[in-house]
Amino acid sequence: MADKTKQREAPLPSTSEVDKKNAVSPNGKVFEQIETHDFLSVDVFDTLLFRHCKSPVDVFDFMSTRQQTKQVTEYFKDYREAAELLAREDAEKRDLEDVSLDEIYLCFEQLTNCSHQQAEQIKQLELETEMDLLHATSFGRQLVAHLQKTKKRLVITSDMYLPQDYLEEVLQAKGITGWERVFVSNEQGKTKHTGSLFDDVAAHFGVPNDQILHIGDNRHADGKMAINAGMCSHVVLASKDVPARSPKPKRHSNLLAGKRPISQIFAANFLETHHYDSEKLDFRTLSEDQYFEAFGAVLVAPLITSLMIWMKQEMESRNISRIAFLARDGMFPKAAFELLWPEGFDTQYVGASRRLLTLPFTVLEPETIGGMLHATLEGSETLDDFLSKISGGPKLKKLFDDHGVKGTEPLERKTRKKILGLLKDNPDTFFRSFEHERAVLTKYYRTAFPAGTTTAVFDVGWRGSLQRSICEIVDPEADVLGLYFGTGWQATSILRRSGLEYESYTISNGMPVVMQPWVNDFRDIVEFLCSADHGSVLRILEDDAGDMSWDIAEVSELEAANLRRAKIIQDAALQAIESVLQAISVDILAKYADPKDEEDMRQFLSKPHRRDALRFKNVRVFAGVGDTTGESLTRIGELNTHYRNAKSSRWRAAYGAQLNPVSYAWLKFVLRKRKKIKL
Repeated sequence: MADKTKQREAPLPSTSEVDKKNAVSPNGKVFEQIETHDFLSVDVFDTLLFRHCKSPVDVFDFMSTRQQTKQVTEYFKDYREAAELLAREDAEKRDLEDVSLDEIYLCFEQLTNCSHQQAEQIKQLELETEMDLLHATSFGRQLVAHLQKTKKRLVITSDMYLPQDYLEEVLQAKGITGWERVFVSNEQGKTKHTGSLFDDVAAHFGVPNDQILHIGDNRHADGKMAINAGMCSHVVLASKDVPARSPKPKRHSNLLAGKRPISQIFAANFLETHHYDSEKLDFRTLSEDQYFEAFGAVLVAPLITSLMIWMKQEMESRNISRIAFLARDGMFPKAAFELLWPEGFDTQYVGASRRLLTLPFTVLEPETIGGMLHATLEGSETLDDFLSKISGGPKLKKLFDDHGVKGTEPLERKTRKKILGLLKDNPDTFFRSFEHERAVLTKYYRTAFPAGTTTAVFDVGWRGSLQRSICEIVDPEADVLGLYFGTGWQATSILRRSGLEYESYTISNGMPVVMQPWVNDFRDIVEFLCSADHGSVLRILEDDAGDMSWDIAEVSELEAANLRRAKIIQDAALQAIESVLQAISVDILAKYADPKDEEDMRQFLSKPHRRDALRFKNVRVFAGVGDTTGESLTRIGELNTHYRNAKSSRWRAAYGAQLNPVSYAWLKFVLRKRKKIKL
């Protein structure tokens, strides 16, 4: 006791000395200090554990959609913050340094005029939500592994209103073990913020304060006050504070602007996984690949996760356990679905394309034939090259021979026009040329969709024509439910008038209006994000043994580069999902993901940051088989007028984002006046 009294009376370190000792350094250096100390005191939140949200108060946003809080107030977050403020004011009047969760909810009960039972239910919900969102930090896991090899003594020290026994339960559940005791301010009646809690830590160890190393993320409580108490201190870099330490987002990106719970979960995980030891994060310094990786982890991963959760809910509501993901847009969603639910569902990747299903089975209008084959003709050097790309090619050769079109002659514009004219004038011949292909496709799809089963079909969608074609091929006793990322007004005539059942994630037949950008403005972006790493399915082949295989179209160098960009995004999104699942189960994710939680991605695409838009400058859109060059997704950098570029852009908001304010205002006015187009 005498030593402690003497220590308190000793002169406190000067401000300059404290600042020098309190300097933040990379977390790796803390282990150098640990080697020279046998007694450790470590903070909890953002040091050993981090929440999968932007800030502590955002936990209340996660709670606000739950039934317990909705029954009391639709402004739960505001009332919860006000209740804590009121409780702290009451505690200050009673000369108490901290408050408990019970005291906070007593004030909440008074402010909202809810019953004591309701307040207790919401309090338990808060404890449940904290448990759901908390996970060990990278530093926390390293520290536990390091201390297992030593005999150093460890206590946990936290300024927190949560109960001590609850914190002990959380630490154990999240893998933070090896500590002797947990000191919590609301139960000790002392805080790190004032420095008084450190006296209890020193008393527990029974050693002079200068033999204790305290580690935490708060410069004041964990740094300055620990040093003032005579302890050694190391302030670690909390991942949630990376954006605050970085240049303002308005200067470089909107990637981390998402507010929805599912987006916050993935953003917090991204920061902790990739930047937990970083001083700052400036997206301007990232390479194209690094940027697309961040884009996949922060925006695409929550979107695809929410989409898959919605799909599972739709399937379970109809007792469906089979799902077919249609090529090519279904490859990435299938990988995400199987990551989230590796068991319990029968998943398959089914070859499909509009040309594959429509040309053999439908008696097409002449204009439709021309429209579907135009890009294939454009990308073919000779007639033989063109005929090799369509299933009925060999049988159509006689038609062209009879009209003097040689298979080896170059396809000049005049020749291409003649070929399309012959196809339009001979639709019956065109239909008969696919007899063998129809037989093979019928066998293939009836195997994939057997009689007596109900199978969900996923496609990015918009028209729903593939579902209609599949339903015309399969056995009448095989039921098919269409699940789409998006459907436009065409789905009404194609699906509903055919009596087919379907559901859409983002839009259905033009309603609600807020979802329309997905069909009108962002359709090509979605298709780019879901691009498979292979070309279109040209035909299904059957060998002598009856085995089926796909004939895949070759892709040009430009399209291959495009697919590589998409794969970088997809791989990053899948890695992010896998990482989040190590901390949060899929059932918990579903708890906090709205069934149609696409708002953050829509906001990003509707108002992209200038530098975000420029990152997509090299992304291209391809019309299909035969299109080797494609066209720019954004039109940024195209040598043309702003009006022409913006009008033709597949992502007008991105083109507008990189203009200066004067050009943007002029372009916005002209587009609305001439074409009634919103920028």
